[in-house]
Amino acid sequence: MRYSSTVELAEIERWTIRDGFSEPYHKVIFSLISDGIPASQLVVWVHPAYPEDDLVRVARTFAYSRLDALSEAAREDAFSEDEIQALWESVKPNNFMAQ
Repeated sequence: MRYSSTVELAEIERWTIRDGFSEPYHKVIFSLISDGIPASQLVVWVHPAYPEDDLVRVARTFAYSRLDALSEAAREDAFSEDEIQALWESVKPNNFMAQ
């Protein structure tokens, strides 16, 4: 049960105050878009010492590692796709209509 997903750059806030840090950072916000679930956002803080031309690429690299770690954490004790399909068939409401 996989859904197509994309990660899109939503906004960049340069030289933003970051709680707990004495110097400003660049705040890069990505929209996480997946069929079947509402969109979410991921905020990545990038130190301004990184080259400006690579800001989004650095932020994507940080985002990738965080999303990969979250994926691993979510996978722990998860149902297999066959198991979740069998479970759904046992609980599916009679009036369910996929949109």
